[in-house]
Amino acid sequence: MSSLVFLAVLFLTPLISSSQDFGISGIWYHDSTQTHINVKDFTNVVLINESGDRAVGHFVNPWQIKVPGWNVVGNIQNGGTQISWSNNTTWTRYPSGKTHISGTWYHNNSPTSIQVYDNGWRFSITNESGQTSDGYAKSSRELYIPSLGISGNVNNDATRIRWSNGTVWTRNPGGSGPLSSPEE
Repeated sequence: MSSLVFLAVLFLTPLISSSQDFGISGIWYHDSTQTHINVKDFTNVVLINESGDRAVGHFVNPWQIKVPGWNVVGNIQNGGTQISWSNNTTWTRYPSGKTHISGTWYHNNSPTSIQVYDNGWRFSITNESGQTSDGYAKSSRELYIPSLGISGNVNNDATRIRWSNGTVWTRNPGGSGPLSSPEE
């Protein structure tokens, strides 16, 4: 029995490790200053704070990150758009009421990405085929890509973008998981 459990753990560990991002990689904000999180795997979450200091942390569980170098634990809250740290600071996905959309997204289980610049009002997308297009935010929830003639509607917790061409991008493959939300 114990060798069966060992084999199950050995087999499942890579699957668990590769699924631990939960959409938190990317740019975050502390007091409107950018911070960064890059999830490498279950035991390696690289964080850069607003001062540029870098530390490595790990997931305690899917909703908690421990960063020994900074002596803090962060609780992921509000659908993955806020991290409340044990030192009484908070990181949010977006500054000053803007929806933050930078990072990895998925369309039909294939990775896509969005990189935001110009103080959060302009962005560049890369689709699942590697094609890049530039766009701008008409509001905190409405995106527009002139070269493609499409607009996107970002849901309330910034985990789903419904594009006017009928495609949907989600923060997780297959559109399911802790950060996905019901159809809106």
